[in-house]
Amino acid sequence: MKNKITTKVLAEIAIMAAVAFALDALQGGIFRGLFPNGGSIGIAMLPILILTYRRGFLPGLLSALILSFIQMLGGIYTIADSWYMVLLQVLLDYVLAYPLVCFAGFFVKGYRNATTNKQKALFLILGAVVGGVAKFLAHYLAGVIFWSSNCPTDFLGGPAVYSLVYNGEYMLPNIVINAGLLCFIGIKYPNLFLLEQNKGGVVDENKNC
Repeated sequence: MKNKITTKVLAEIAIMAAVAFALDALQGGIFRGLFPNGGSIGIAMLPILILTYRRGFLPGLLSALILSFIQMLGGIYTIADSWYMVLLQVLLDYVLAYPLVCFAGFFVKGYRNATTNKQKALFLILGAVVGGVAKFLAHYLAGVIFWSSNCPTDFLGGPAVYSLVYNGEYMLPNIVINAGLLCFIGIKYPNLFLLEQNKGGVVDENKNC
């Protein structure tokens, strides 16, 4: 299915960005203080994943970029000491984090061509995991490069391991939760994603594995 940016698709892009922003703000408030250097657990990635599987890579990416832009309007916090390092930190912590979730788009075609629920589940989980890991890597690199001073001096492995542990504490649950919900939605309500097939008929939601 080609990524056609129609008025309807633009509306979905804006809506999903707004929903993702609201969820991100909500989970950020809930977990404030638990992750002092940033990070939270929730389903803010889910709207971006849903749109990517529903409309393709480009609409998902545009929605994620809008989300990043809205987040930056609320304020940017950096600790870098030069303009180019500030730019790098902003890219890793703000601009790229959610758009990287759209790497899930590599598995959209596999999901659409799947003939059993097991195959669908595989491509949904792979997409959520790859997208989540890509987002994790952005936070991990930012942690190693910019937040190494927060690493305890006696921490085994130094800043590299500290960033791995710190960012893994919230990104691992995020990946598991969002992958599980995406899989549930994609299997239980396939018509939400399989728009191209719907043109020619109704998708069988009860097809056995």
